[in-house]
Amino acid sequence: MIRTMTLIKKFFKKREIKVVSEVKPSNPVGQSNSVVPQPEAKQADKTSHAGVMNVSHLIVLDESGSMCGVTAQTISGCNETLQTIREMQKKNPTDQYHLVSIFAFDTENSRYIRKNQDIDSVPELTGRDYSPNGGTPLFDAMGDTLTELRTKVDGKDSIGYVTIITDGYENASRRYSMEDVQRLIDELKQKGVIFSFIGANIDAADYARTMHIDNAMQFEQTMEGTQEMWQRERRSKMRSNARMQMFRKYEDDDLEEFYREENEGKYYSEAPEERVTPDFITSLRPNEIFVFGSDIHGSHNGGAAKFAVEKFGAIRGKAAGPQGQSYAITTLGVSEEELFRQIVHFYNYAKSNPQLTFYVTPIGCGTAGWSPYAIAPMFHQAAGLPNVKLPRLFWDYCSE
Repeated sequence: MIRTMTLIKKFFKKREIKVVSEVKPSNPVGQSNSVVPQPEAKQADKTSHAGVMNVSHLIVLDESGSMCGVTAQTISGCNETLQTIREMQKKNPTDQYHLVSIFAFDTENSRYIRKNQDIDSVPELTGRDYSPNGGTPLFDAMGDTLTELRTKVDGKDSIGYVTIITDGYENASRRYSMEDVQRLIDELKQKGVIFSFIGANIDAADYARTMHIDNAMQFEQTMEGTQEMWQRERRSKMRSNARMQMFRKYEDDDLEEFYREENEGKYYSEAPEERVTPDFITSLRPNEIFVFGSDIHGSHNGGAAKFAVEKFGAIRGKAAGPQGQSYAITTLGVSEEELFRQIVHFYNYAKSNPQLTFYVTPIGCGTAGWSPYAIAPMFHQAAGLPNVKLPRLFWDYCSE
């Protein structure tokens, strides 16, 4: 992730990066399982505007026969993921342009269901689009799509997210090998592409590491397990997009230490119970701190802020920082940039005071009107500090 954020910063500074050489299949023996051509959707004029980041979303989706038991859940999950990307586009209409490709693969009919389409023009998937059958040519599917993706992303004006979903190991590829796939992934990661591997009936984490993919998720191939998998995939996309929005806005030197430490944080597959802020806090030990959201004037007239005044020594008129046995972060009346900066200050304060334990409440998600997926990623680094507890709601988006 540190490389991705560095490349995003470079994009806004208009620096050049090196373009890597092409990877060809190591064993091109025949043309079975080849990609069925599909015309690309015409891109809108805004792709040529200065300052617009093209964000390519590629889903490589197993359509082999063993997926037939979760066909409806797969179609529904894909459509909900498309809706999530639409929300990303709506939230950032002027500085992001989201493109979507969905590639379904099996031994009978590997093809793009949707190819490089503007998210606003992508239709919902139906049973006519996805019908599981055949074997699992995973390497050929990844080789074809990643080779093409290299022409779409450069880490400067465009970045990419790749999600691979399969319920089995490779068993049918003829044109690409594991080594080919590894080289393609390594090259695209150098361009800032973020990979996720989601697997059922296999050791997803081990298989992902073999392919040089850092992020892996295991799912149960049941109706409930498939639905949960798609929910986690959508949360991951929202979290990554929110973090990209935050990090790309900063070029000043005072956050350089924070950037450098970005890869030091510990990642969690789920909320560790000992690190969850209780829903109700009525008292604190002497070394515990109540972290709440305030308005720009430090009025502290309602909610957690009022409670902090009454119970934990918060000072009216002081909008931010430590006060009594509490710590205020201004969430109402400030920009996203200023809110992020204050959370960075909180992170530095908590890191400098390891003898204290900080209970972060769901700041900003009440009267201030922030959504959890916008706020929670700002606490990603704080999630790596053992003396910081976060609301369960935030852990859903801080986890990897």
